[in-house]
Amino acid sequence: MKKIFLPLFIFLIATEVQAQVQVSFSALGDADDWQLFMSKKILTDLGAGSGGKAVFITFTAGDEGLGSGGAGAVPYYLAKEKGAVYSSKFASDITLQPIYPNTYAVPTATTVVLNGKTLTKYVYGNASGNGMVVNYFLRLPDGGQTGTGFAGTGNKSLKKLKDGTITNITSVDGVNTYTWAQLVNTIKYIIFAEKGNDAQVWINTSSLSAITNPNDHSDHYYSSTAAEEAVSTFLWVGIHEFVMDNSSTLSANLTNEEFEEASAAFGLYNWNLIKNRYNNTLNSTTRAWLSMESSNVLRSPSGTAPALPVVLLSFTGALKGNNVQLDWATTSEINSKEFIIERSNDGVSYRELTRVPAAGYSSTTKKYTYLDIEATDVNYYRLKMVDLDGTSKQSDVVLIKNNSLSQAVSAVTNPFADHIGIRFAKLPKGEVALRLLDMSGKLITTARIYNPLSSVIRLDNTGSLSQGLYVLQVENEGKQYSIKLLKR
Repeated sequence: MKKIFLPLFIFLIATEVQAQVQVSFSALGDADDWQLFMSKKILTDLGAGSGGKAVFITFTAGDEGLGSGGAGAVPYYLAKEKGAVYSSKFASDITLQPIYPNTYAVPTATTVVLNGKTLTKYVYGNASGNGMVVNYFLRLPDGGQTGTGFAGTGNKSLKKLKDGTITNITSVDGVNTYTWAQLVNTIKYIIFAEKGNDAQVWINTSSLSAITNPNDHSDHYYSSTAAEEAVSTFLWVGIHEFVMDNSSTLSANLTNEEFEEASAAFGLYNWNLIKNRYNNTLNSTTRAWLSMESSNVLRSPSGTAPALPVVLLSFTGALKGNNVQLDWATTSEINSKEFIIERSNDGVSYRELTRVPAAGYSSTTKKYTYLDIEATDVNYYRLKMVDLDGTSKQSDVVLIKNNSLSQAVSAVTNPFADHIGIRFAKLPKGEVALRLLDMSGKLITTARIYNPLSSVIRLDNTGSLSQGLYVLQVENEGKQYSIKLLKR
């Protein structure tokens, strides 16, 4: 077992200096891939600096045609999934100091929404990211060795998705459906969601070389293909390719200690299969894979990852009748979540008008528009650009005036049901008094609103009124307005 003893003061200094966690990603066809083919590299990644962060993206459920079923205590794909989580916890524990700190709970599944897909995610390690392991499981159907798929899951596979034989593929749990483009974009989302402040990251993939890695499992090959397509234009992502199935034909090259660590990681994965009454997968083939690790650097990272989620090209507004139309455009979006439009009538106190979903990822110009039907005579607008981790950037303020606007009051709900909406052409000042009467002149209800923040106000609790005609009297700044309304 690896033991590294450092004086306490050196460890504390290193922790303080190492402000940026080094992040690596691994694109895996199945839940046991890194343990069999990448364990030495993963432990190196986790040991980087004062503790690196390793993110595993497992594409398929490895279900062997069972889909969401299986004869064990839990579905087969879940037994493999949790086994992979145990082995990644072990990898984190043996690379942190002190070894096995035993301070973090065994992770449980959570869900996150990225690129419109609800993904299963497990996180283990400390909150700062040092020594953290993160597992994403896409749960796509097992494609089999040659990519023909299995009858139990409709003979679908990543290979068929890539070559166009099928147009989409659905996860075995039925939660997500992907086209090839959506699958590639989802990998981009995961990378930006997990890279943190690291300006240059690495991704570990299966080698796509038919010379060094011939006859590899189809899911290895096409998971790697999707991952490398995802980062093809991200030059700040280095690519490390590994020989997988073909490694059993090579001579053993791991030291005894490295072999023990690889065997332990795979053993924990395998133990969870056995515990859940599935077959033991430690056999002559996997033993041969465990003793060998062969890889090459396909591309070293260069440049730096973009810091901002959105590059805003323009943000403008213009009168459209008595409304204001807001238009904005972005030249690129990375990991963007949404735009929040805020408005003020004095340029000091802003309130949220609406939220507009962002493109998420885009390298081309994207245009957006919003019509503010609550605009008054003086309107200050600003745009907040929010990415998936909550980081935001604010635009410059746009001022739109309507000098020709005179005060008027109109109903925005006519007929009305459970409330009455009233719009002022100009933001009312002081007290607004509301009186609702029936057609005989009987007073039904009253309300008073002081210095409203919006030009649209509401009179609530009108749902129990009988159908028919009513008159709403509105008084503000010494003027009275009457509106005839229909209750439906």
